Amino acid sequence: MEIIDCRGLSCPGPVIQTKKALENLGEGGAIAVDVDSEASRENVRRFAETKGARVNVEEAGNGVYHLIITASGEEPEKAGDAPPVVLIADEVLGNGDRKLGKILMEGFINTLAEQEKAPDMILLMNAGVKFAVEDSTVLDIMRDMIDRGSEILVCGTCLDFFGLKEKLAVGMVSNMYDIQRALLTASSVIRL
Repeated sequence: MEIIDCRGLSCPGPVIQTKKALENLGEGGAIAVDVDSEASRENVRRFAETKGARVNVEEAGNGVYHLIITASGEEPEKAGDAPPVVLIADEVLGNGDRKLGKILMEGFINTLAEQEKAPDMILLMNAGVKFAVEDSTVLDIMRDMIDRGSEILVCGTCLDFFGLKEKLAVGMVSNMYDIQRALLTASSVIRL
């Protein structure tokens, strides 16, 4: 049985490593995943269960959890087939500490690239436009999302406001009309 050592990895690392290992697993196949935090244990467990896998969690000592994940071969029920539109309107996720919010937002964007279905569109407004410019920490992820079929619309007014129009590295400069149309015609919208 393959053992995936995810000790020391921060979110979303353990889930991404588990996803990659599960993709190559046939029905009845099993892997083991070692993590060293309760949060990682729960994240990996929930992820594997959403993929229809059975999960057995063992405490290995010294704060390490050993998850044995067995593929069932059954497709889990899906909530809907239409990918959503993602609206990113800030460089932080949530309220509170901005440093933590930035870490969470970058984690969300990195994890977005690991989803089975890419969003139809990613809309960047206000400070969210900073993710589409040169030196963005998630620029490669944004390029990957385009390669997977996502369209990225970047608010031109927002780029001008922050003095970033010349630094745009990914996506298409857009306007409020196009962004509003994308929001109003979307099957669902995730706003961050």
